[in-house]
Amino acid sequence: MFRPLARLDELLTEGVLFRVVGELWVGIFEVDGQVYAIDARCSHAGALLTRGQVCDGAVICPIHHWRFRICDGRYLDQNLPRHDLRTFVVQIIDDQIEVDLPEF
Repeated sequence: MFRPLARLDELLTEGVLFRVVGELWVGIFEVDGQVYAIDARCSHAGALLTRGQVCDGAVICPIHHWRFRICDGRYLDQNLPRHDLRTFVVQIIDDQIEVDLPEF
């Protein structure tokens, strides 16, 4: 179900946004003109990834410096798929960022 989570101009101003929807922590990122939504918590330590540095299309965990590719949530430092992050489909309608989130 698509839910409106932010305005596009808000994301372009801030660069990264964090939203809580039910029990989901969602990070919204802009990378090379594309908008992505991923699980905002590190799969290793649970750190808030929206507080991490964004570099070359990846977000770096602020605790242990694990890197996750924003476009697909893949953990980049080793081949450990269990640490990949969930990603969510994004659509932009009338400057509104909508994210397809599971029902609660």
